[in-house]
Amino acid sequence: MPCDFSTYEAYLDRYRTFWSEEGDGRPDLLSEEGFETTFRLLQESYQTYRDMMNQGMEEEAAHYYSNVINFLENELAIADGYDNFLDDGDPGSPSL
Repeated sequence: MPCDFSTYEAYLDRYRTFWSEEGDGRPDLLSEEGFETTFRLLQESYQTYRDMMNQGMEEEAAHYYSNVINFLENELAIADGYDNFLDDGDPGSPSL
């Protein structure tokens, strides 16, 4: 897999691996523009999630993660991308 997680080529590699068998629930392959838009939205969604957690809104954050972030991760063929968006000094992965 390419080392830069955020590239379209890395997405294509993940998509081919993650969705190796056709079946129900397989999202359409994103165009490069669609990938960039969705990837940026996922970054913003992780920030929103962190903000909610930092404000003590754990239940709301859990629903947000389940309903928004999981959908975007599936679109981008990411099993769990949270660690790829952590800033230096940010605490580890979320615990839901």
